[in-house]
Amino acid sequence: MPSKQGYDWSDINSPPILEDHSVIKHKIVSDYLERYLDVVTINPRVNPLRINFVDGFAGGGRYRSEEDGSIVDGSPLVLLKTVKSAEAKINLTRSKEFSIDANYYFSEIDSCAIRQLEYALKENGYENSTNIKIFNQPFLNVAPSIFQEISSRSRSHPKNIILLDQYGYKDVPFEFIKQIFTRFPVNTEVILTFATDCLINYFADTPSYRKALENMSLENLLESPDLQGEVEIKQARLLIEQLLYDEIKGQCGAQFYTPFFIASRESNRAYWLIHLSTHPTARDQMLLTHWDAKNDCVHHGKPGLNMMLGYKPALEAARDQMFLEFGFDSPADELVTKALLNEIPSFIESSSIVTVQDLIFKTCNNSPATLEQYKNSLFELQQSAKAIKIRTRQGNIRRSANAISFEDGIEVNMQMILL
Repeated sequence: MPSKQGYDWSDINSPPILEDHSVIKHKIVSDYLERYLDVVTINPRVNPLRINFVDGFAGGGRYRSEEDGSIVDGSPLVLLKTVKSAEAKINLTRSKEFSIDANYYFSEIDSCAIRQLEYALKENGYENSTNIKIFNQPFLNVAPSIFQEISSRSRSHPKNIILLDQYGYKDVPFEFIKQIFTRFPVNTEVILTFATDCLINYFADTPSYRKALENMSLENLLESPDLQGEVEIKQARLLIEQLLYDEIKGQCGAQFYTPFFIASRESNRAYWLIHLSTHPTARDQMLLTHWDAKNDCVHHGKPGLNMMLGYKPALEAARDQMFLEFGFDSPADELVTKALLNEIPSFIESSSIVTVQDLIFKTCNNSPATLEQYKNSLFELQQSAKAIKIRTRQGNIRRSANAISFEDGIEVNMQMILL
């Protein structure tokens, strides 16, 4: 990231301090990649695994710890080391040697950061790696050539993990993300950092602010009737989060997404870490990563099928529920289960849900619930509440939660719902 945006890379012997929220962010990315690689290599015939990693805002590759000043890895080294570790772990379970054929593309606009990154790669034994390419250019400028190279080396749908850890909220227009998914409609995932607090704290109808929003096609935020006039900052914050969430869903071109906050323990700043993908398994694995991170990740909203309080919420709705902060801990797990048991039957009936896939695909992006929590709740509704029946394609009743599949049908017992 450029020094003018918070990091000074000029001294090779003294890289910048890595703030606590970035430590959490790097851990989530690493943990998610471990889950991802476990899933995509479950078939032993996948060998080698070919994959591309694109880090659009790579930074200098090394920081100093806030705690003791020791050198800690930046995102490029997090990617490289996580893949190397996963490869070694998978090889422990294989009789035939397994390899991950990964290509890495690191883009960074700051020349001083590039020098730090090259030093970091050399320091960790990667200086002669032909599968690593570094670009000292703005990511949006160099992205077309990166994507062209990826396409030219792939006969079908390449696997791509694209990390867009922008410093604020202006550098990655949502239209650009949509272009990524248009070009790579399968097997591509984007992990985007979005500084919601930065956008919200300076919310104002000024020429410079409006121009920034227009560059991201977010000028509609300024036109929302709910944000006209004087409102308390907490109320405005929740409303802007909701409106922003709607814009992300409408503009990014991904079918599945998880927008949760990385909470800083030392400041009031918060960042959305938005995972976008075209497959429900990817969404579920990222959500499991957030649950594992517990109170380092939060969302402001409800635990059930509509965590973001619904589309275009009225100010009164936001005022009623604005103080609910959901922390992905054990109490939150109980809240999710209770909410799903209460909300699923009515939602199924009102939305003409026919299959488990219908239910999950229509609600998962608006819920913090994992696939396992959905299945457990559905089975509980069948076994104890008698509110629904879950049937296989052959018409048999499902006898366990784990056995429930997307293709299973759901029948609603209206008598039990009305009781």
